[in-house]
Amino acid sequence: MKRNKLSKVSVSYDKILPGFKPPRLGPAKIKTIIEVLLALEKIKKPVSIVFTGNIEIKKLNRLYRYRNTPTDVLSFEYGKDEMLLGEIIISLETAKKQASKYGNNFAKETVILLIHGFYHINGYKHYRKADYHKMQKKEKSAFAALKSKGLVD
Repeated sequence: MKRNKLSKVSVSYDKILPGFKPPRLGPAKIKTIIEVLLALEKIKKPVSIVFTGNIEIKKLNRLYRYRNTPTDVLSFEYGKDEMLLGEIIISLETAKKQASKYGNNFAKETVILLIHGFYHINGYKHYRKADYHKMQKKEKSAFAALKSKGLVD
């Protein structure tokens, strides 16, 4: 009897406006990307990914970070003793706007935010310069690994 492999990644969409889903970046590919990142870091815990819009992420940003503005990504690290590693919430509206600002396509910008959120739920911060460089190095290495597997452009 064959068992279904349980995914370590859940992907959901909450109140997404039309035109704000990145092309060529569906739930299956997102799960694969996060599974590659989990394998790179030798982590076996599941991760939750939520894509939303600016209205919803602004509410969460106000509630948890006391900032009354939309943001691109929020990360909630649940801790080493919890079953779930953490949750990454991305505003696809902000990702789409940022893409052109940073010279990326919408899908690439979304992956960059996924990677950034992933390292936040793994305890990486970027408040101090040394921490910023350490996190940036991890992000670049992860992006290169995803690129070598043909998961990003």
